[in-house]
Amino acid sequence: MADKLLICVTADRVTAGLSRNGKLGRCEVFGNDEQGLAAFDRYLGQLRNVPAHVLVDVVEEDYRYEMLPHASGRDRSELLDRRLRQLYRNTPYCGALLQGRDTGKRRDDQYLFFALLNPDLLDVWLTQIRAHDLPVAGVYLLPVIAETLAQKLAPDAANLLLVARHPSGLRLTFFRHGKLRVSRLTQVENADTRDRVAAFTEEIANTRLYLHALRVMTLDEHLAVVALNRDGSLSGLEQAVAREISNAQASVIDAGEIRQRTGVPDMVVADTPEALYLHYLGALPPRGNLAPELVTERFQIFQLRRALYASAALAGVVSLAWLAMNAYQIYDLRFQQAHAVAQAADYQRRYQEVSRGYPASPTNADDLLLAVQVAEKLKATKRTPENAMIVLGHALEQYPNVRLKSFGWKYSSRDFDTDGGPRRADVQAAGAPSAPAGRRQAAFIEAEIQPFDGDYRVALDAISAFAETLRKDAAVADVRVVGLPLNVSPTMALSGSTTESAIRATSAPFRINMIFRDSR
Repeated sequence: MADKLLICVTADRVTAGLSRNGKLGRCEVFGNDEQGLAAFDRYLGQLRNVPAHVLVDVVEEDYRYEMLPHASGRDRSELLDRRLRQLYRNTPYCGALLQGRDTGKRRDDQYLFFALLNPDLLDVWLTQIRAHDLPVAGVYLLPVIAETLAQKLAPDAANLLLVARHPSGLRLTFFRHGKLRVSRLTQVENADTRDRVAAFTEEIANTRLYLHALRVMTLDEHLAVVALNRDGSLSGLEQAVAREISNAQASVIDAGEIRQRTGVPDMVVADTPEALYLHYLGALPPRGNLAPELVTERFQIFQLRRALYASAALAGVVSLAWLAMNAYQIYDLRFQQAHAVAQAADYQRRYQEVSRGYPASPTNADDLLLAVQVAEKLKATKRTPENAMIVLGHALEQYPNVRLKSFGWKYSSRDFDTDGGPRRADVQAAGAPSAPAGRRQAAFIEAEIQPFDGDYRVALDAISAFAETLRKDAAVADVRVVGLPLNVSPTMALSGSTTESAIRATSAPFRINMIFRDSR
């Protein structure tokens, strides 16, 4: 928590203390005279860039409780500003606190409006603060800050009157269900204990009547009175209140009980009466700032400067963290690299030791690598002559008189018909579909009819039947007989001698080209 300069201004003096990390140090008191102003000036000269929070405890204050139509956002701000200008025309130090909503049908918002009616009380002190370039964070009324103290002292009291004796007078602050409603500061003449208790009891009774006149509470309602008796000047107040005021019960708590109920450090309770309120001003986020923008302008600049410093520091920390992470990654990568190099060297050494006992390899490692790569490439194509061989095998089982002489297979965009072959047939087999475009599987077979007795008609019929059997297989797309034992084309002219018929052929060779369907 940032350091704060906490100041309480009264009509005749100023109490100042420095809060560090939410803990208030020893307070110093400065009188409202030339010597006090000079001492306060020297006190401020020791501070640099510490925001000042000013608390005011004076008689010139006003509180008004009103209900306004429910609004939010910009509408609420404009509504409150307009109402504050109507209520307090002669002072810039005014504010409002939202205290809840009404239980009626309209559900109006409940507001407490308050103001410092005499701004001149602050001007002389604020002038000195600004002269030392100290930003003013806010100006607050003491009863507004006392709301937190009341909730700790009597959290269950529906109607609580907090009574405390201050150097500026007797402060009586009324809280309705823990919310501030009204407060008054009265001057009580110093007298002996008996007269002082009687005067305090009379002021409590007057406050009770004042609350009834404001219709804050009725005389029939119970009033709980809590008196802060730090110096023992309020002893006997319980009996006096019970005797003089009906439906009221007072409890006087000393310094020890204050520490026990609030948890405030002993040093703060034992310090000046204003120190207890300054403690809550510095420890908790304050509510009800009265200062106009002209007073807090330097504090806004201070906050922007501090935000820029914080952003720069955060960016620096992030940059350092990023650099540290990169440095660690570089170190880790270099370590992994060194480890990998050492591991590879160890594997190489162990490989050399093991390989010394192996017999000589028939080829070198490069050839083996190339062979493996070729095998992997062939495997990746997923095309082998196995299907073609299966189709041919099934057909040969049905025709035992067909003897296979040679077989060829390839997978490319050119089949064996395109490449050409011996004794190409002139006419494609009837009903055969055209070959598919692109890469495809193609095969050829060269075979002969055995036994062959010279009857070419029987041989040609056998070849046609064999080709038709191949064509009926589902894996075959096209079958073409490109070579026959006898050229039967009608376009060829007759030639030869009749004596050649005396020489009998012993076999009837033929050639068939096949194109297969693409199967995956």
